[in-house]
Amino acid sequence: MNKKILLLPFVLLFVLNVHAQLFWKISGNGLSKPSYLFGTHHLIEKDQIKDFDKILAYAGETDAVVGEMDMSNMLGMQMKMMKAVMMKDTTMKELLSDSDYVLVDNELKKVVGMGLDKLGKMKPMMLSTMYSLMTYMKSMNLKKQPEAVDVLFQKQAKKEKKSIIGLETVEQQINILFNSIPLQTQADELVKAVKEKEKGITLMRNLNEAYLTGDLIQIEVLNHEDNDMTPEEKVIMIDNRNNTWMTQLLTLIPKNSCFIAVGCMHLVGQTGLINQFRNAGYSVEAVNMY
Repeated sequence: MNKKILLLPFVLLFVLNVHAQLFWKISGNGLSKPSYLFGTHHLIEKDQIKDFDKILAYAGETDAVVGEMDMSNMLGMQMKMMKAVMMKDTTMKELLSDSDYVLVDNELKKVVGMGLDKLGKMKPMMLSTMYSLMTYMKSMNLKKQPEAVDVLFQKQAKKEKKSIIGLETVEQQINILFNSIPLQTQADELVKAVKEKEKGITLMRNLNEAYLTGDLIQIEVLNHEDNDMTPEEKVIMIDNRNNTWMTQLLTLIPKNSCFIAVGCMHLVGQTGLINQFRNAGYSVEAVNMY
């Protein structure tokens, strides 16, 4: 999970309908056609999102679909990811104390089905991701990971021969997720995730509830309460990426009507995309589906 409670003028959120808070129209400031901004959640099925087909229809009216990455070549991305997450000069045995090694090894065997004898060369951040995902899925009795709605928007764009634009390359995202935090810090956070498993499950369920009710204020509160990452790490994972994305988006939307679909955590806070578009002079209004 992931970010920082910096209050914004979100008073209107309380009187808008459910998905008005996740789905926004960007207009004004000389735009000939509006663009749209939608906050996604990678562990929520499309059927759980009210009016998802209507939101998908809005994407069909734009010139381009913009996401965190272009996910057209999932196999190629996965191959690059697997190569990048392997440690070259150390192992988990060297990063963990004997007692923490046993703790993590036992939990991985229980939850993932393999222990550190097979997974011990992977970077701790990858192990944390696998562990948290599998723990969540088991707690929710999910047999498979939901298909990210980001992918569905891009699949439709490909079918309709629209442009698909990634704000990051897979190499950039790999570097941010797995190389920007020291391996020892990653290992310490893996141990913490194992020791605070129930807390993590509760936080994710609360995030799901906030997302499905379109409550961006609560999403921002949960981000603030999430101490899985340090403030410095949140700057790397959220704020810096938002700022980099905005540089690109401010050159894209005057030329193309864009449907921008990024993780909901990137919408909130002072560096969130909603606030940054407003600061750039655009009108950002919740879309009323009715």
